[in-house]
Amino acid sequence: MIKIEDIFADLKTLETSRLVLRKLKVEDAQDMFEYCSDEEMTPFVTWDAHKTIDDSMVFIQKTIEKYKKSQVGEWGIALKETGKLVGTCGFLWWMTEWGRAELAYAIARPLWGKGLMTEAVNEVVRFGFDEMELNRIEARAIPKNIASIRVMQKIGMTKEGLHREQMIMHGKFVDLSSYAILRRDYYK
Repeated sequence: MIKIEDIFADLKTLETSRLVLRKLKVEDAQDMFEYCSDEEMTPFVTWDAHKTIDDSMVFIQKTIEKYKKSQVGEWGIALKETGKLVGTCGFLWWMTEWGRAELAYAIARPLWGKGLMTEAVNEVVRFGFDEMELNRIEARAIPKNIASIRVMQKIGMTKEGLHREQMIMHGKFVDLSSYAILRRDYYK
């Protein structure tokens, strides 16, 4: 059975036609702050808008610690053309014994609707099935996050249900729509 350390001890850089998915680094703090401080993103994510660049640095340092400890984590999404960090995409957890993992992602609001998130998520899903040998990849979103749900649908995920008041976001219980894709569906 594959182990988390086998994959995340040295997280591979992934590329798509327009993006580079790579480890986050301290130098990304300003770029991350630029999109994470956008108050219009926060209704759709579990984190509060970053108030200072230190908030972005804390997230980056926690992620770098995950890399050092060979733990499941996120790739930074950078534009291939400029190298600018514009988002993150990766796994929240991985149950190796069951071949399951949960995917999460965020991208700068000015890039919404341009297909970049679908491009990044599709590559991470491919990595999950090909490299991590997953059987099932899951993702969740609040029902009003139509753009995120569209990304899930575009990569072939199927809605499996609505979990009522499953999580607290910004001090309130919220419902989460649950989506998943199986290995056999992906390779059809």
